[in-house]
Amino acid sequence: MTIRINEQTSEGKKLAAFLKTQPYIEILDEPNAITRKAMKDVDAGKVKKAKNPEDLFQQILGK
Repeated sequence: MTIRINEQTSEGKKLAAFLKTQPYIEILDEPNAITRKAMKDVDAGKVKKAKNPEDLFQQILGK
């Protein structure tokens, strides 16, 4: 079973806090697919290094 709780809302924050206090509930904070791919890219060395934001944008946009 998977339950998604929007912790951006006050109700979601309260529900998540309550659930975390329950000994029979296990909370798994796993990264989503986009984050997992980004982590694999970092491990594979597929990253850009820049001196500053302008340098990064130049590399990305090629300007």
